[in-house]
Amino acid sequence: MSGQIFLINYICDNQPMHLEVPSDAETMTVEQAQAHVQSQGASGKITDVQVSKITRTHEPGTTPGHYLQP
Repeated sequence: MSGQIFLINYICDNQPMHLEVPSDAETMTVEQAQAHVQSQGASGKITDVQVSKITRTHEPGTTPGHYLQP
């Protein structure tokens, strides 16, 4: 699977919410995330937008060092 998956956490009218967003971009800004949340139909006051990149654990180069063979 190519591309990235970003997790957007936000608060909408005092309720914690989240979205998982697939993207071909390497990064996503808070402004882009907030625009995406609004385009998905979230109504109300949106605050505390946070974006994090989801890393899949079985992709090459993502294995923790203590699991690697010498």
